[in-house]
Amino acid sequence: MNPTTMSGRFFEPYCLLYFSVIIDLYLPPSWVIQDRKMKLKEIFTTSNWEAVREVFLRNYPSQKKSIIGYEIVYKKMRAKSPTISTMELFCDKGEPILKGDNQFYDIYGVDGTKREDGELEKFSLGLTPWSQWLGSALSEKILNNYTKEEIISHCLFDMTFHGFSEAEIKKFKKELDIRVKDSEDSIRYIIVSNLSSKLKWQHYFNISDETWCSEIDSATIFKRESHALAILKTLNRGKDKSNILAKITIKNKKRKVLKYLK
Repeated sequence: MNPTTMSGRFFEPYCLLYFSVIIDLYLPPSWVIQDRKMKLKEIFTTSNWEAVREVFLRNYPSQKKSIIGYEIVYKKMRAKSPTISTMELFCDKGEPILKGDNQFYDIYGVDGTKREDGELEKFSLGLTPWSQWLGSALSEKILNNYTKEEIISHCLFDMTFHGFSEAEIKKFKKELDIRVKDSEDSIRYIIVSNLSSKLKWQHYFNISDETWCSEIDSATIFKRESHALAILKTLNRGKDKSNILAKITIKNKKRKVLKYLK
């Protein structure tokens, strides 16, 4: 028997096993490849502005005067690197609310979070950093129903709703956070007129018709103490110091005096 032939046959299974192990080490399993979803960044990279511009103006004709702003944002998105995002993008077509209105498109993200009723929570991405937009996955539904130019168009419109730069959007978000915090704060101020030194008999000022009322619920409430003080100074002209401020709470929609500010 030829030794070379025997040697080849002997080592052949081991060679095949060796290469099989090497391939398994360097190639991801098939389920990883199948599970990978296209990111928004990829369709920005493979698109061109002229095609996107045509589709964008077809869907948003009222934005023609601002088209240069959208072009600038588009180019920034092509140059920007994506960051990791758990969001998967969807787009729903909405019917016009009023007769004559244009059709609108609702872009939103889903990350698996569920509401109390068991339905998936939908997240608005209008205030989301642009790099996270780029890192978001494109759902099978959005890829089947829209071209890449349409997807980019709807994303551009939504992501610039509060400004054409991330600095503008951050400023708007900061102001919005302050307003939300203020609305959740139950502290308010009212103007009180004392008819006795022991605060047993009081009237509350209503600025709308410049009258005094006996019910605290009829009093004008001020969010800022400084605003209430400005009105109080006008009322306390001269030596009259009978009008004072009261710090109240409106928690649970009930007004209650916490402190009188003399």
